[in-house]
Amino acid sequence: MTIDELVQPLTAAQVETAIYSAMSGRGLTTSDWKPGAVVRTIVTALAIVLAALTVLIAFIAKSGFLEFAQDEWLDLVATHVYGTTRIQEAFATGIVRVTNTTGAGSFISVQPGDLVVKNAAGKTYRSTAVFSLAATPGVYADVPVRADEAGSASSTGANTITSFVTTFVGCSVTNAVALVGSDAEKNEALRARARAKTGVLSPNGPRDAYSYLARSAKRANGTAIGVTRVRCIPDGVGGIDVYVADADGVVTGTVGDEDTDLGIIDRDIQEQSTPLCITARLHSATTTTIGVNYELWVDSAIGLTEAELETAISAALAKYLGDVPIGGELLPAVDGGYVYRSAIAAAITSVVGLERLLRLDLTAPAGNTSISATQAPLLGSVSATIHLVSSLGVV
Repeated sequence: MTIDELVQPLTAAQVETAIYSAMSGRGLTTSDWKPGAVVRTIVTALAIVLAALTVLIAFIAKSGFLEFAQDEWLDLVATHVYGTTRIQEAFATGIVRVTNTTGAGSFISVQPGDLVVKNAAGKTYRSTAVFSLAATPGVYADVPVRADEAGSASSTGANTITSFVTTFVGCSVTNAVALVGSDAEKNEALRARARAKTGVLSPNGPRDAYSYLARSAKRANGTAIGVTRVRCIPDGVGGIDVYVADADGVVTGTVGDEDTDLGIIDRDIQEQSTPLCITARLHSATTTTIGVNYELWVDSAIGLTEAELETAISAALAKYLGDVPIGGELLPAVDGGYVYRSAIAAAITSVVGLERLLRLDLTAPAGNTSISATQAPLLGSVSATIHLVSSLGVV
């Protein structure tokens, strides 16, 4: 018998029938009551309330199980039964290059937060470290930045951050690679990680344990490191190579240095999951960028400008490629992993919607992209031509 069969809520009609049956069992002749009689009205109202209560009871009963709990109820089960807490949304981070194009001005020891830049959609990104820029044409500084808005909505493609919010006279700015933020962990991802927690309890080092510890690792200040992709490759002679990546690709740090992200993950794996006589080797995955070139025709009724569409599509592509597993998508009967061209087209389409999409020409990538076993895909440069079309022609 399934959980659904065990905790089936009652309808108002079923409750009403049960009430009349109980009354009949007590000797009442309920058939003598006319429709609309006070007693019948009271029974109908009570049946509606009790039926709603059985829906709540069924929901609570299901919510005690990992596979059926949702949202806040799932948080309770994952936390109190599996010792696993939901990973919260993360800010998009990365590097922008600020170039002194004219030689005007001199920026020495610019403090964290004093540089604010934005993309075409108006999403803003703020510097997180001190930097300086001499008053010499062509001199540049690579500056770490973080989105002001958490979550995937502030993801942005390569070369899309091109404007300043704060004034930097005679300078230009751009980002060579995508910045990718992540939303709070989805229900199914939390379930999968909670199930993987049981692997940590085994003395035999199952790969679920490595995956769980890498994805759940936290810094000393309590913030999540943010690993979203893990691949375990056994060498067949008593060792296993564990490759990790976050939405932006490389996980920084050094194995053995517990003040760095990679060192923290390695410590947790060595202390909590690696059995005797097994050698676990932790690595950050390498990254491979995939450039996208497309031309798009969209119904102007979508209500967005070409620039807004281009920015939204770049963010969707960055998020999709940031979620592709290390080694690419592995399909049955297919040799090796790939990023599939059709999936990239689907990511573009998801922004526009089929009802507004008139035509999509995807010229790059020209085919499916092969991904090596230790690579994490990332979005490269995006070249887009977008046409807004109304019933009267091009807008």
